[in-house]
Amino acid sequence: MRSYHRTAALLNMVLSCVICSIAVNWIALPNGFVVTGITGLAMTAETFTGINYALIYYGLTLAILLFTAVTLGYKEVSSILFLSILYPLVLWVLNHVQVEIILKEKLIAVMFFGVVYGAGAGLTYRMGYSYGGTDTLSKILKQKVFKAAELKNLLLCLDAVIMLIMLSAFSLDTVAYAFVGQIIYVNSMNYVIFNMGPRLYEIQIVCEDPRAIERFIIEEIGKSATISKVIGGYSQADKIQLDCVCNSREYVQLREFIRDSGIDCFIKVFPLTHVFGRSKDFHRLSDQNL
Repeated sequence: MRSYHRTAALLNMVLSCVICSIAVNWIALPNGFVVTGITGLAMTAETFTGINYALIYYGLTLAILLFTAVTLGYKEVSSILFLSILYPLVLWVLNHVQVEIILKEKLIAVMFFGVVYGAGAGLTYRMGYSYGGTDTLSKILKQKVFKAAELKNLLLCLDAVIMLIMLSAFSLDTVAYAFVGQIIYVNSMNYVIFNMGPRLYEIQIVCEDPRAIERFIIEEIGKSATISKVIGGYSQADKIQLDCVCNSREYVQLREFIRDSGIDCFIKVFPLTHVFGRSKDFHRLSDQNL
């Protein structure tokens, strides 16, 4: 079973790389607009150096990978390692495949790009993996420099700085289209992450001190939790098990909180079909459509 899940995850990441590369090489570039983020930096560098942007992107991602290893450690590197190597390769290969999906209206092309790219990126983010771009740089800045800042605000600032740099090589109209594509891509990606697949999950967390997790569940995502005492079968040590039911968006938030907080715990996640209770996400026993 573990081998099956590993193979499925691998195929999912390969498919994600292909879809994102198609969006950039076959939709964005033929229709005369660029993209933001690390790819946008690479495209900007290409205009000054003449080096293919995919090769520059490869260098940038490897530099981010090395920087992440030094600053955040192996755990964070493991979530970006495979895609940091595979995606630039796929990006470069498809850049040399002469396929152009050209639409008459550039705004429609931008929208089409955003939907396709967001769908591709969402496939990997659902599984907890990342392309190692501005989101990883934001985590580094938060942990090492701006510790009090919110991660999403650091990400927005990085994207804004990159778009300003892109103005040195591209017109304001071109960068504006890239900005619109970014908005559509983020919304498309969020839809894949939060709305595809199971809607509700049961989360079981076993650790020695779950108080920080409990506070996050109650105060940040507005759910309750059941706490019970358990004994570790291997260690025979007393531990606490925390159970909660949350929707897909809250599950991702909880997972990221535990990861970013560095809390050592054992987590099991179960997809659920129906949950009855008082929360707005749960069903009522009187529901007639179940």
